[in-house]
Amino acid sequence: MQQVLTCVLQLNKKKKALSLPTTYEHRNHWRLFWVGSVVLWLLCISVASASLRPVVGARALGMGGAFISNASDSTGALWNPAGLASLEHGSLVYDLSQGAVSFGYPIHSVGTLGFSVLDLNGEDRFFHDHPNNPVGTFERGYNQVLLSYARSIGSRFQLGGNLGYNRAPNPDSQWEPSYDLGAIVKLPRHIILGARLIDISGVTIPDREGRLLRQFDQTFAVGAAWKPVQLLQLNSVLDTALWQLRVGGEIGAYGLALRLGTAIDLIGLQPEPDWSMGFSVNVHGKHLHYAYLSQSDVAYKHLLAVGLTFDLSDQTVSASVSKQGTSATRMKTSVVRMKTSVKGRTTSTASKRETSVKRSEKTQTERPPKRTPDNTKRIATDTEAAKNAKSPTEQIAKQYEVEVDLILALVKVESTFNPKAISPTGAVGLMQLMPPAAQDLGLKMPSYQNIRKPTPHPSVDERFNPLKNLEAGVRYLHEMLKKYDGDYGLSLAAYHAGSGNVRKNGKLSPQTERHVGKVLKSYYQYKRDATLKNTDLRRLDAILR
Repeated sequence: MQQVLTCVLQLNKKKKALSLPTTYEHRNHWRLFWVGSVVLWLLCISVASASLRPVVGARALGMGGAFISNASDSTGALWNPAGLASLEHGSLVYDLSQGAVSFGYPIHSVGTLGFSVLDLNGEDRFFHDHPNNPVGTFERGYNQVLLSYARSIGSRFQLGGNLGYNRAPNPDSQWEPSYDLGAIVKLPRHIILGARLIDISGVTIPDREGRLLRQFDQTFAVGAAWKPVQLLQLNSVLDTALWQLRVGGEIGAYGLALRLGTAIDLIGLQPEPDWSMGFSVNVHGKHLHYAYLSQSDVAYKHLLAVGLTFDLSDQTVSASVSKQGTSATRMKTSVVRMKTSVKGRTTSTASKRETSVKRSEKTQTERPPKRTPDNTKRIATDTEAAKNAKSPTEQIAKQYEVEVDLILALVKVESTFNPKAISPTGAVGLMQLMPPAAQDLGLKMPSYQNIRKPTPHPSVDERFNPLKNLEAGVRYLHEMLKKYDGDYGLSLAAYHAGSGNVRKNGKLSPQTERHVGKVLKSYYQYKRDATLKNTDLRRLDAILR
């Protein structure tokens, strides 16, 4: 109690010393001050405990356990349940080394559901020390069954919780409930903050006669992650139960990720910091995670886990498309037609044109859905009618005769609705516009010596103006649709790779083909799920306003 009063008095003194801000930016700082005050108060009332729940996860432990603010796969429920809200697809992870299975799946308009089963007894590891045991055995140990739920609130906040049932390594152990809560907030400049409270009321596991077998106390931790680019993330966690600062980093590209982490004891009980390292391999949604731990008190220093990323909706696409009529059926064949229309061309320009004409005649009924025939003269008159549309996005869609579903799908894949997104190649904003394309579309921007480091201010670089960025991107997409006779597949390929590449090259790059497939898949989802479409439409409109 004395620690709590001391912290409160110090915070009040700081509060009185501050003058009341008047600008919007200062008001934001004032809000951050109060958030920080709450965090500090929680830190003050947290009591270090030696009775802690075991930790699990080869990927997380390979980063030193810094997995509070970037819990982005199904094992995130074990570190911060709010991280499940970041899942875009189903995730299944089996930690062979620690006998843990985690499953998570996002359901649009509902949230993300998770389920985990743990068996974490210290002597109960998958690679059990037995000469005739090639796979491993599971002895009766500490078990936990965990049900998780997480949901995004707007574009910045994520909340999640766990309901668990626990038993101790004893044949007479009873099952006792446990409760966890987590929160994640995404700030500008690619900063993510996370906080988790595990075993809220503590967990006491007795046997059938009421004798204490195992106890887990309440633990609280806060963390921060910085993701300046998609390939790199740096993470840190302050664990108030052990008073440890855990720092980790991960860098990855082309399906391979490398990570390194360390845990520093802040109260000096451990003279040297522990460290860990690991890697992951991702091949077509199949993952392999490995980690090495340096802790002297850990008998099993090598951890191994396998994972799978999947989407159950893929299995129902055909049925959903057939119900939507001929337009959706044509859409289903757009990627295949795009590949054959490009790859099937010969090196002769004349034969390319002849083949294209014949294919157009034979497969006219199999084309992807088209917008109405392009009438450039109507665009000017449609501008007035667009003013009466329900939202800024719908105004732009009506003006350039592009489906709202297609715009949302493209924005989702290009930037995940982040108006300040900057790609490693220097593309910027909602529609990820490169400098040459943006200048051709009339956007003002300076001449950069390094286009990968643009000035993130709308008055300097108009690509950072969400409305202008979206309007320019949709206008360019309109031009591609006009050029390719409304073919969504070829138009999206040209948007991604450049119209010259689609027209001249004999085939598309695998990266472009995957990109087009992702956009079309999101297009399907918006067509099928009106609730999802309206949610993301409101999200985009809020950004534009």
